[in-house]
Amino acid sequence: MERRLAVVWTSLLAAGLILVLPPALCITTSKASPRPPRLIGCVFVNRGNITCRWEAGDTPTTSYTLLIQKKRGPEPFTTNSSLTPFTCTTPDTSCTADIGMSSVRFNFCITVTAHSHRGDISSELRCQPGRIEVMLPPVILDGVEPVSGMPLCLNVTWRRTYAVFPVSDSEIRAGVLNSQIEITAKGQLEVQVKNVTVKAYSFLVCLFRPDASYAVRLRHRYRGPQSPWSPWSNARQGRTAEDAPSAAPAFWRQVKQTDKNGWRFISLLWKPLPHFLANGRVHFYNVTCWTERAQILNDHGSCRDLHHASTSCTLLLPAEPCSCTLTASNSVGTSPEAQIWLLGASETEAPEPSSISVSPVDDHNLDVSWRAPADRSVSGFVVEWFAVREKNSSILHWEKLNSSLTTLVITEGVKPMELYAVSVKALYGERGAGKNRTIHIYTRQGVPSAGPNVGVQQISGGTVELTWSPVPVELLHGFIRSYTLCYAATNQPARNVTVPGHVHRYSLENLSPGNYDIFMQANTVVGTGAAGPIINVYIGPDEVSIVMYAVLPFVLTVLAMVLMACLAQSKIVKQKLCQFVPDPSNSSLAQWTTLEVT
Repeated sequence: MERRLAVVWTSLLAAGLILVLPPALCITTSKASPRPPRLIGCVFVNRGNITCRWEAGDTPTTSYTLLIQKKRGPEPFTTNSSLTPFTCTTPDTSCTADIGMSSVRFNFCITVTAHSHRGDISSELRCQPGRIEVMLPPVILDGVEPVSGMPLCLNVTWRRTYAVFPVSDSEIRAGVLNSQIEITAKGQLEVQVKNVTVKAYSFLVCLFRPDASYAVRLRHRYRGPQSPWSPWSNARQGRTAEDAPSAAPAFWRQVKQTDKNGWRFISLLWKPLPHFLANGRVHFYNVTCWTERAQILNDHGSCRDLHHASTSCTLLLPAEPCSCTLTASNSVGTSPEAQIWLLGASETEAPEPSSISVSPVDDHNLDVSWRAPADRSVSGFVVEWFAVREKNSSILHWEKLNSSLTTLVITEGVKPMELYAVSVKALYGERGAGKNRTIHIYTRQGVPSAGPNVGVQQISGGTVELTWSPVPVELLHGFIRSYTLCYAATNQPARNVTVPGHVHRYSLENLSPGNYDIFMQANTVVGTGAAGPIINVYIGPDEVSIVMYAVLPFVLTVLAMVLMACLAQSKIVKQKLCQFVPDPSNSSLAQWTTLEVT
């Protein structure tokens, strides 16, 4: 009886729990359906293969089978279709099925079946035209040619292999192709890829610079982003046509000398146009100069018939204000004019820039900065620099800058341990250039590679007067701070004297008789340089005797004169102190004394 009651109560409790608990907490013995693999996409290669990718399901899988079957028109797809399926099996999540010579113009139905120990499960059936995801074969690029009168354009021609390219001519004309062109400028590593519209086997691309060479490749895809890009075509070289120069050359001048009548010998200087501004090969330059009264100067000096390699010419200009223009010409046209103005020989130049500073960046670069003149409107600046030479003239380097720039890093024509003169001028439009201020600087100093040549100016007794000339600036390699004058008698320790760098004469005194070797060294902040040539100076015993013989008469004469002066002085003293002393023998007292004795 008790056992029956326990069973009843247990049944009632279980029924109550079932009624009370929500459905989510109810325990069920049925299992959820496994998730099948999901097809991501395929790549169709006409008359080749189809590669598909998929996402795995949630059941452990031993392998997958990709099933692809062509579908003709409205024919329903069944796994038991009479058409031969294309399949491949793989443990991975992608697989490539060979379709032989089948065209991708058909519709295809695709499934992926996952195999496991628990059974097989397949993805949803997907049917689509093969060309939706077709990868077109690479086309053949036949030519990339310039276009006359269109220097920014190239004409590109291409063709396809009909047997494997599944797009017809009419479709191409209809614009079903998406196309891209790859451009690589000659001598550059940067590669550009640009979208282009292609509706024929010949088309214009206007993305280039004049007179420039490019390597070009082409690729297509069918309709849109679902279709992958084809491989790139073969590369073809092409060069655009020339255009007229698009900018004036940088133009400057250097006043070499001025004669007594004010005529000036002028060097006109310019820089070759960079190729991207010349837009072709420059054939010649043309220079024209005229005076303030608009009188064109007929004497062109060497500024006539200037060929493409010219970068300077010289001519004489009168004392009055003048102006000169320069143009560059190629096969298509002429550049804009570059113009410079020169003040009259008697006119006062405008102020120079202020706060000019020059400092080395490294062995081959100099940093220059300045401030524009206060309360003056300037049209630009010119920075000039050249290596200071004593024997040979050096090249004048220069850079023309617009008015907004007040700094320049010099990178051209600079070497360590060479002295450079750097100057900055302000440009005042038709008022020409202002005054300049020059600063001398080394990028890096060293020690002099030669010493001064010492010469004997005079030997007098034990004194040797020496003179020397400065070391040539090319051999200094730094700013001279001082000289070391070294001298040594035979079998005696060497001695030296430090002489300030601005001094070029010195006397060695109190030298004993003997032979002396004398030489000099120049000193910079880095150290002492090489020794100059050694000279030998002989000081004999006679040198001192000769001096004594020369000095003794003079000394004796002086002493005699001093003695005579003393004697003369003693007579005067006597006269003052002993004016009159009576003679006792002549006095009356003398007679009286005599009588008294007898």
